[in-house]
Amino acid sequence: MYLKLSIRNARRSFINYLLYVAAMTVLLTIIEISNCITIIGELSGFQVISLPLLIAVIQIVLVGYIDTFMLKQRAKEFASYLLLGMEKKRLTRLFLCEVLLIGFCCYIAGATIGFSIYGFWYFRESLPEMKHCGFLYGKSMLYTFLLFCLIEIVCSFRLRGRLNKLQIRELMYERNCNQGIKNIGSYKKWGIMFFLCFVCLIGCVCGIVFLPEVYIVYPVSVVAISLLVSVFAFYKWAFGYLYAYRRMNPVQIYRKDRLYIAANITSNFKTAAAVNAVFCICLLFSGCSFVTGMLMLQPEFQLFDTAMRQWMGTSQISICIVFLVIYFSILSLQEIIEVRQNSKNNQIMRCMGKSDKQIERLVNKQIAIKLLSPMIMALLTISFCLPLLNGKMNLILPVSLNNILLKLAGGFGACIVVFYICYFGIICVMSKWYINTSASK
Repeated sequence: MYLKLSIRNARRSFINYLLYVAAMTVLLTIIEISNCITIIGELSGFQVISLPLLIAVIQIVLVGYIDTFMLKQRAKEFASYLLLGMEKKRLTRLFLCEVLLIGFCCYIAGATIGFSIYGFWYFRESLPEMKHCGFLYGKSMLYTFLLFCLIEIVCSFRLRGRLNKLQIRELMYERNCNQGIKNIGSYKKWGIMFFLCFVCLIGCVCGIVFLPEVYIVYPVSVVAISLLVSVFAFYKWAFGYLYAYRRMNPVQIYRKDRLYIAANITSNFKTAAAVNAVFCICLLFSGCSFVTGMLMLQPEFQLFDTAMRQWMGTSQISICIVFLVIYFSILSLQEIIEVRQNSKNNQIMRCMGKSDKQIERLVNKQIAIKLLSPMIMALLTISFCLPLLNGKMNLILPVSLNNILLKLAGGFGACIVVFYICYFGIICVMSKWYINTSASK
């Protein structure tokens, strides 16, 4: 009975599980690829085990965050079950069975996709290990399954604790408080700080490129500090400026849908500035991991043997993908929660004459802006620093790797575009469903 009811509920609530499925499948795919490399290369040691364990820890945190989101979405349904007389223990078992069923499907999909990617990438050469393809698949699947069990046990234990408390009323009536500021002009000091720190960042990069090797250690030691401060100051200045611009009530802001979008972006501008700064840094670290990993996989890069290069390169690319999954998953969850919280605003806009399609377009614009906003400072930093660093790398690397940084930056940009399209499509589908659901009430 539990299995049939769980399957039915999972099919009915599949829209709510889209982000869960996407995050679980991608991260389990990375774990499967890393396990295949470990088995083929006959690698061992803590540095080899640390990558799957790190991904598992990140996955536990991310899945816990998504589980909380799903619990909020199903609050009314759970309340109905309790009112109909279902015991809390049975409700807990039902929901856990549902989550484990979907998680197991993600494991099968992730392990299969991961092994297929590994086979396409590494079996293009005639390797003797191809004869043991079945053995490799079974062993790597077993390792991935053990980590999957660890993830599900920890997440189920945490979810069970939340379900036993089951404070549904508080989950259903959460609200965000708008943030204000006394001194509207305070954004100017953040603008000055951003300009100074960004100039310092460019100066450090120029020092790394043009100074003799003896003096490079000095700009390298402060470049990270100037980067972090400039990112934080940029978003404090940008959101402070938008808030001040909205408060000044210019005529241009009342045209089309600008007022609604500006009010939505700046309603919690202090938190938004901090969140965008954190995700911008996450994006920059992801780009560094991608470039480092792809350099390691180049045949001309002969600092290590083939097995170690494959492991180190794949590890860096895996870290890049993990950062991208965290970036897009958490931002997507925030947007979906906001769409649900703004259901009353949608009803007001319907009363003002807007159709559901117009509301959907307005919500999609808002989603697109918020997914792109952390990329602004990352794009600005890369545009100024990448050409300088590319010239330095051309002097160090072989001629066959000339302009490799520019090519890898293009590849990383293509990865971001793919992730952006996928997650934007998921959010649009979920937001459209929520808008139509609120319209039918």
